[in-house]
Amino acid sequence: MPTIEPRLMLDNEPVDFDPWARNRVVEKRAKREDFWERMGDAYISLLAAAIVFGYAAGLALAFFENLRGGPGSGIVRAGVGVLPGQSAASALVMLGMLGALLLVSKLGPTAVDRAQGFWWLSLPVARYGFLARLLRQRLVSTFLYGAFLWLPIGYGTVLGGLARGSFAGVLAGAATLGLLFVALSLLAAWSQARQAAGRFRALLNAAAIAVLLAYLLDVLLRITGLGNLEPLWVWLPSSLPFLAQAGAWWVPVVLAVLCAGGFAALAGQLQRIPGRELISSGAASEHAGAALALLDDKALGSALDAAGTRESKRARARRERIRARGSDAFARMLPARWVHGPHAALVRAELLVLLRTPKTWRGMLSGLCVPAAGVFAVPGGQPLVLAVLVLVGSVLAARAASKAAAQAADVPSLDAIIPLGRVGVRQTHALVAALLLVPWGVCLSGFLGWAVGIDAADFPVLLGLGAMAGAGLAAGAVRMAFRPAIDWGSVMLMAAMGQAAGPMVLHFTYGYEVMAVSVVALVAGLLLAPIPPVMLVLAAVVAAVAWGVGTSTSNRSNVHRAQQ
Repeated sequence: MPTIEPRLMLDNEPVDFDPWARNRVVEKRAKREDFWERMGDAYISLLAAAIVFGYAAGLALAFFENLRGGPGSGIVRAGVGVLPGQSAASALVMLGMLGALLLVSKLGPTAVDRAQGFWWLSLPVARYGFLARLLRQRLVSTFLYGAFLWLPIGYGTVLGGLARGSFAGVLAGAATLGLLFVALSLLAAWSQARQAAGRFRALLNAAAIAVLLAYLLDVLLRITGLGNLEPLWVWLPSSLPFLAQAGAWWVPVVLAVLCAGGFAALAGQLQRIPGRELISSGAASEHAGAALALLDDKALGSALDAAGTRESKRARARRERIRARGSDAFARMLPARWVHGPHAALVRAELLVLLRTPKTWRGMLSGLCVPAAGVFAVPGGQPLVLAVLVLVGSVLAARAASKAAAQAADVPSLDAIIPLGRVGVRQTHALVAALLLVPWGVCLSGFLGWAVGIDAADFPVLLGLGAMAGAGLAAGAVRMAFRPAIDWGSVMLMAAMGQAAGPMVLHFTYGYEVMAVSVVALVAGLLLAPIPPVMLVLAAVVAAVAWGVGTSTSNRSNVHRAQQ
């Protein structure tokens, strides 16, 4: 099989023959022949998009309607929610844009599949035309995703009275966000052409941290009365969709011109992207696309975690130092002499993996930052808003604490060689996650108790609710990590009888339902004054039930394959 030349340029001069142009002629002929079939597919896609938009718009309207109560109707005590909603929204959208850019950088955006990489890129032909065409297709998809994402947000903010605009303004805001996503994709492609994708992703992570620190600094400045960072949030690119929605029609026009010019300038440099990089990005894109098609967010998370991950020189040097010394700070905290039996050995090994992984710390810190950002925002103290933010933060932290369990679930043979049995191994995984999530839950409940002004007498009960929530989250995270494979034969059979929607929803929410139930008592404790001690007993019962469900190995679902 031909191999890809790793160098940037080909040794021989490219010939004038353009194989992709010839393929384009054949594809156009095939598209004309399958016109009506494609029209049917387009109709189904538009109908599905309209249904999804209807549900999303309804949820967004209900969410933003809850924000109209004003700062005095929230549960956060006076003097804590100080950041205006518009500034908080600008920071949130900016973080979302940086996250989307990081995702786009991991998946390309310029990429080819394995067959194209090994056969077409090995030919002595100019590849920039072919790559420009693939990039153009991805940019169109990215624009549609960004525009569709803004529709429920803009629609909800206008009808909720939180932002100025009309129906045409919402469309302009959607076009603006879509074009911003296109511009971000062009930046990612530029980093590919410069062979600086790794440094580019490191810069994105630094930018996200800078936005979070600026948010915290703005909160501190407003609380102490020393000023604010309002000009920063106004001049961030994330404020452009709000500006366009308010009637500034020139914003999407200018962005469209800039994107067109950026694509024209970049198209000639795509030849410089190494074939190895193109194939690697294409493999990650195919893995993520297959996970989306199968509605398996667990596999999607694994695909995104593996995409674009190369060990940096700093990480390699740190690993070599640990190997030379024989231990590090975490290994000294958990000495091997404490290990007695397979349970302790598995707990120590898995804890070391989690503590040494930066993504674990980032995920758990993000789980704290999400509700904290809502608390410090003026509309973030509304009960519904705060409950949603606590749930989102809990899911982020739980998924980070169960990374090792998810990796073990992908390789069942590793757990099979441990002399604990399937139930014992599953409970040990949950115990490791609980060792991280129980302190995390205590910290979260303590912060939220301070924010809402809980009495000192109720603090121990609230901290106990946080600990019980952490235990339930650990069980739900392990349940999601060991989610059974879906049996598509059963799904298709139920689809023929019109009963496939319910089982598919149950498959998608597998594990998340345990997490959601586990934080109900904590959220309820924030709304009650005083907190009845019986809430702690109820939370303990819920945590025990969640633990049993999350660590169970039985499978009675028709949509999942029976585990042997």
